[in-house]
Amino acid sequence: LIETVYNLKGELVGPRNGTSPTPVGAHYGNTDADGLWTVAKTPTLDYDWFYQSFCSAHLEPPFQWGPGTGMRDHIFLTNEEWINYLPGSNYVGLGAHALDLKKKTMWAVGVFGQGGFEKLVELNPQHNDFVIIAPSGYNGDFTAYDRDGGNVTDEEVQAVPLEERNKEYTRSDGKDYVWPQNIVPHRIYIGVKGKMEDGSDAPKDDFLARNGLRYGKTYSFAIDMSKNGPTKGMWRDEFHRDPKMAYNGAQVDGKFVADKWEWDGEVKNFAHDIAWDFQDSVPGMDDHIKYWTGMGPDEPGCKCEHNTPDPSPGTTAVVWGCTCGYFGKYYIHGVENALKKAAKSGKLPKFLDSTYYVFQGDLDVTKQIELGGKGQYPDGLDAKMNYNNIDEPMTGNVTLQDNDGMELIQASDGQYIIIQEDSGNIYGERMFIAKLEHEDDGKELKYYLLALGRGKMNTRTLANVGIPKDVVCKPDANEFSGIYDLSGYLHKDGHDFTCSAKDDGSCKRMADAMIKMNDKQFSINLQAHESYCGILEAFVADRGGQIYMFQTDLP
Repeated sequence: LIETVYNLKGELVGPRNGTSPTPVGAHYGNTDADGLWTVAKTPTLDYDWFYQSFCSAHLEPPFQWGPGTGMRDHIFLTNEEWINYLPGSNYVGLGAHALDLKKKTMWAVGVFGQGGFEKLVELNPQHNDFVIIAPSGYNGDFTAYDRDGGNVTDEEVQAVPLEERNKEYTRSDGKDYVWPQNIVPHRIYIGVKGKMEDGSDAPKDDFLARNGLRYGKTYSFAIDMSKNGPTKGMWRDEFHRDPKMAYNGAQVDGKFVADKWEWDGEVKNFAHDIAWDFQDSVPGMDDHIKYWTGMGPDEPGCKCEHNTPDPSPGTTAVVWGCTCGYFGKYYIHGVENALKKAAKSGKLPKFLDSTYYVFQGDLDVTKQIELGGKGQYPDGLDAKMNYNNIDEPMTGNVTLQDNDGMELIQASDGQYIIIQEDSGNIYGERMFIAKLEHEDDGKELKYYLLALGRGKMNTRTLANVGIPKDVVCKPDANEFSGIYDLSGYLHKDGHDFTCSAKDDGSCKRMADAMIKMNDKQFSINLQAHESYCGILEAFVADRGGQIYMFQTDLP
């Protein structure tokens, strides 16, 4: 799909100038701002440049929210997650990428920052002149390659950007900045279509500009963190571990506040990135309003990975999941009116009111899981618990673990969520489906087991059974990764398909919502982390895996 690549400066990516800086055409995920190579090790082959871990790569179709509403083009939206840099080096970091499917051209995107991401999803902007995208992920997972061997530490890899940050910037509380990984609230980005980085009009054929990916503002979720606030002063992780607070339907009111940082088109090293700003005060807000991060401004919290948009008409909302097993939905209020005002004034809003509803806390779910007679593990164990400790194989976790893949499904009989764990479960990763509601009625969600992947202690894994033959290198986990609702494409109105290739994305959204859950058809991907030998190694493939189609049979 990728034939041509442009970097953060908008330059055509070209050959690397060896170990010297590449002043023109560098891929800045591999270098510092001068184009100097800073990567510890390349994967598999020797390249001039490489992309590191495209995660949650997916199609965002044009105008999926209605006529003229949303991004204009067929965009394969992806991002780089994490990377191993050289100790003592400086670097730009990792960003997002937008693939123009029509022209097979990949563009680096700077508007979200360069902290590395897990997933970016488009939300309903409710206005034709703007786009809204919710980025989720790591915020600085830049580490040492051989740290397990004890030769290099993560601190050595992170030392130069951290020192540079503290030299050039000062926190409002007087403290030094700490490494920003997983010190990050949930965020959205509002982009203005047709504008360059300085706000001037863009050429009509500028791919990034026409899709609102050159000019806009990021907004981050902040709440009243006083004892009288909605969480009684608890940060996000602690709140979700409290059964008196994090029940289904619990409500947290806050605001998505415009961040100080804004992409201006200039490539800078990571010390100048937005990733650090969440350790500081919230712009324009009273002191008791804080960014709602996992553990506060000084400590990394649970990583929040996949997010998924609410496709309900006239709604701007997104569900977020975190590795500690909790997830919930953020409703963003007043979007239509705020963007109408912005279109007239030329100024984006300073904040948007928002309400977060808990679907699931980081709490015991064993009584909420329905196995349907399946999910049997060895030694009398079953999938009501997650077993991710190979040293204690009989000891299970009672919570959801490492929520990774996550997709909200709109059906005619309600909204559902499919959850895919990525926890290192030694008996096989779990995939669940639950019908969503957040009424404050004392009822928790019910999780129906959909499938299990292979784990390190799975008998087929231990016997090195793989497809094709001889591809298994050593026992490891399988990981479900991604869900796609095919039903809108397959739905028929009489003898004819409801949607055709000429229709925009809103047709599929409409057709998806016309079909009951048990009548839908889905595709899912499974990554086989143990399979990278044999024919896979010969073809320099990353690893093996499978693609499945399935239907649910829910009671």
